[in-house]
Amino acid sequence: MPTVGLKDIYYAKLLTDDETGTTYETPKRLGKAITANVQPQYNTADLRADDGVAETAESRGVTNVVVNTDDLSKEVQADVLGKTINSEGVLIDSEDDRPPYLALMFRAEKANGAYRYTVLYKGKFTPPENNYETKQETPAFQTPTINGRFLRRNSDNQFGAQVDEDDSDLTDTTIIDNWFNAPYEVTPTV
Repeated sequence: MPTVGLKDIYYAKLLTDDETGTTYETPKRLGKAITANVQPQYNTADLRADDGVAETAESRGVTNVVVNTDDLSKEVQADVLGKTINSEGVLIDSEDDRPPYLALMFRAEKANGAYRYTVLYKGKFTPPENNYETKQETPAFQTPTINGRFLRRNSDNQFGAQVDEDDSDLTDTTIIDNWFNAPYEVTPTV
């Protein structure tokens, strides 16, 4: 079913990601959602033999993500883009900024009123392009758009997860209730 809305964009800074597992900080709100564009990249190669394609192979690359929100507070920019806020409360943009890896979570309303929940597990964002425009007769809002590149986690090779709250296969509704409390993790089988 198609989506007709977008809301609740959150991020959680990644603390560890190795063969023992992945851990995150508590999620925080990125801003009020306007758009989220998720573009998985695949690279393909064809083996040509006997005057035609005999085999084909695929390899998954990064997933490009473009997020537009109403605003990015200085605290969010410090968290997401690796910037610092000095003792005078000023956000400092430096060559030494190092954006951390983080998870991105959001939900999109479907045409039937139910929500589709999405999480991307590991990625980094780059600073937004800032546009400014003088006032006109009709106001024109200028909102930040940040670009990210998401990749697989080291702990389990997973890129992300998605679930529709109205999916008849959804066996545990607490997954939806806790979606923004921590990035979703597969429940271990006993």
